[in-house]
Amino acid sequence: MTRRPMRTLLIAGTAIALQLAPYQASAQLFGGDDEARRAIIEMRGKLESLTMSMEERTAALAERLDRLEQTARGQFELQSQIEQLRQEVAKLRGQTEVIANELSQSQRQQKDLFTDLDSRLKPFEPMKVEIDGRMVAVDQEEKKIFDAALDKFRQGEFSNAIAGFQQLRIRWPESAYTPQALFWVGSAQFASRDYKASISTQRSLVAKFPDNPRVPDALLSIGIAQVDLGDKKTAKKTFESIVNAHKGSQAAQIARERLAAMK
Repeated sequence: MTRRPMRTLLIAGTAIALQLAPYQASAQLFGGDDEARRAIIEMRGKLESLTMSMEERTAALAERLDRLEQTARGQFELQSQIEQLRQEVAKLRGQTEVIANELSQSQRQQKDLFTDLDSRLKPFEPMKVEIDGRMVAVDQEEKKIFDAALDKFRQGEFSNAIAGFQQLRIRWPESAYTPQALFWVGSAQFASRDYKASISTQRSLVAKFPDNPRVPDALLSIGIAQVDLGDKKTAKKTFESIVNAHKGSQAAQIARERLAAMK
C-alpha cells in the first residue's frame, strides 16, 4: 500500500541529485573552491531534509491508510453482524408466528374439550330440589330413581316401587330422600297387606328421623296396621301418642276418630 509515496521520494531525490551535479563538476574543475563546496553541503542538507520530510509524510500516509483500512474492515464486520442479526430476527419472528398459531389451536382445542366435558358432566351434577320443606342438593340420577319408584307406587305396582326405593337407599345411604323412601316403602308394604313389614319400616323412620314431618303419618300407618293385625290394645296406644305428640297434624285428627270408633 506504500508504493506511490516511495516513488515520489525517488523522483524528488533524483531531481535534487541533478541539481547538485553542476556544483560537483565545478568543484572538480576549480579544485576545492569553497563556494562550490558550501553549495554542495547546502544542497545535501536540503536533500536530507527533503528525504526526512518525505519519509515522515509517507509514514503518516501509511498510518492513515491503515486506520482507514481498519475502519473499513470494522464497518464491513458491523454490516455483516447487522445482516446476521436481521436474519436471526426474521427467523425468530417466523418461530413466534408458528408458536402463536400453535397456541391459538391449543386454546381452541382446550375450549372444545372443556365444552364437551361440561356437556358430559352436566347430567351428573347435583341439582337443587325441595324435600320435606327444605332445599337440598341431590344427584340427578338419585332424583330420577326416586321419581320412578314413586310413579310405580302411584300406579299400584307396589313390588316394583319397593325395589326402586330400596335401590335408592343402597346407592345413596345418606340420601335426603331416605325418610320419604322409608315412608313409601312402608306404605307399599301396607298396601300389599304385609303389615308386619310395614310396621317395622315405619318404626325405622320414626326412630331415625324423629323430627321429620312424615312421622305423624308413619305412626298413623303403624296404628292402622296394628288394628288390621288384631292388636287393638297396642293400636290404641299408638293413636294416643299421635294425639298427644302431634296435636295440630291431620294424622292426629284421624287418630282421634280411630280412638272414638274403638270405644
